[in-house]
Amino acid sequence: MTSKWLKRFAVIMALCMTIGLTGCNKEDGDSSSDSSDTSEEVVIPHKVGYIFHGNADINGFAGQMSLQRVKAANRSNMETCYIDNVSVTDFEKAVKALVTAGCTDIVSGNAVFTNTLDALASKYMNINFINYGSTSSPANVSCYTELTYQGAYVAGMVAAYNSEAQKIGFVGDPDLLLTTPSINAAALGMQLVYTDAKLYAANATRDGEIEEAIDALLDKGCDVIICYTASPHSADYCRDKGVKYIGSLDYRGMEEEYPNMLMYYCCRRDSYFLAQFKQMQLDTWLPDEHVGSMSNDIVTVSDALSDAKDGTQKTIDALKPKLVSGDAYIFDGELKDTSGSVRIMQSDYMSDAQIRNMDWYVLGVEHLGSFRNMQSDLPPNTFEVKE
Repeated sequence: MTSKWLKRFAVIMALCMTIGLTGCNKEDGDSSSDSSDTSEEVVIPHKVGYIFHGNADINGFAGQMSLQRVKAANRSNMETCYIDNVSVTDFEKAVKALVTAGCTDIVSGNAVFTNTLDALASKYMNINFINYGSTSSPANVSCYTELTYQGAYVAGMVAAYNSEAQKIGFVGDPDLLLTTPSINAAALGMQLVYTDAKLYAANATRDGEIEEAIDALLDKGCDVIICYTASPHSADYCRDKGVKYIGSLDYRGMEEEYPNMLMYYCCRRDSYFLAQFKQMQLDTWLPDEHVGSMSNDIVTVSDALSDAKDGTQKTIDALKPKLVSGDAYIFDGELKDTSGSVRIMQSDYMSDAQIRNMDWYVLGVEHLGSFRNMQSDLPPNTFEVKE
C-alpha cells in the first residue's frame, strides 16, 4: 500500500478509536486575521464591484458572500459595490454597469459565471477580475476556487454518527461549486462510521424544488439531511419538518434558531478578499490561482451543536486536524462507482482535475435525480449598482 493509503487508513483507525474512547475539545475561531501594518503604505484608489447570481439581501450564498465583501472592505477602506440577481446571459451587462460606475476590479460571485467570465475578460483588459470557481488564468483574471468537499466529508461522518436508520440524505444545488465531489465526499465520510450506510442524493435550486427533493429523501427513510444549497430554505425546511440536518452556510450567532441542526460547514472568504484588496491598493495585484481549504481556514466546520448525539464533537476533533494538516486524503485508495466498477485503484489517488470533473458517484450513493425546473426565477434586472 502507498503512504497516502496508509495515511487514510490511519485516519479511519484513529477516528474509530476516538469515537469509542477519547477526544479533545477545540473551538473554531474567526478565520480572518490582519497583522499587516499599512500605516506608511501608499494606497492607490480602487473600486471593486461584485456580481451575484442570487439575492444579496437574503441570508443565503450571495448574501453571506456580500457580508464577507463588506467585512473585508471595512478593514481595508476599500470602496466596493455590487449587482445581484444576475443571470448568466446578463453577466456582460452587469460588467458594463460596474465599469460605468467606476469599478477598476470585478469579482464574479458564483461558479455559474465561470466560463462566461473567462470568455469575456479579453474585452476588458483594463479591468482586473477575480473569477470564482475557475482554474484557468487569462491575463487579467485571478482564479479562486474552494475545496468545499472537505466540509462535506466531515458532514457525512457526523450525519452517519447521528443516524439510526443508516440512511443519509443530501440535497445539492448543481449551480454551486463541486456539487458531485461534495456528494461523494459526504458518502465517503459516512462510510468512516458505517461501511454499509446509504446516501441518497437529489439536486435542487429553488425553494419549491428543495422542498420536493427533501420530501423525496425523507420518503427513502433518511433521518439526517445534509444541505448544500445557495438558498437557506433547505435548512429552514428541515427545521420545520423536525428532521435532523447539517447546514452548509455560516450560522454563527444563529444556532439557537435551528434547534435540530447537528453542525454546519461553510466558507469564510473575508480573509481572501482582504488580501486581494490590499494588493490592489498597493498596486501589487497580479493574476494568480488561490484555493480555499481547511488548511487556510477558508473552508470551516462548526463544533457539534446541542442536538447532536454525545460523542459527535469527539468525531469532529478526530478528523478535522487531519484535513487541516493534509494528512487525510478523501479521494484515494480504491474507489468504486455505483455499479461496482473500480474507478480509482487502491495504489492511486485522484488529481485535482479528476475531482473537479467528477461525473460519477461512489459506491453507496443512490442519486434520485434532479428536481430542478430550468426556468429562471430571477426577477427582471435593472442592473442597479448597490453599495
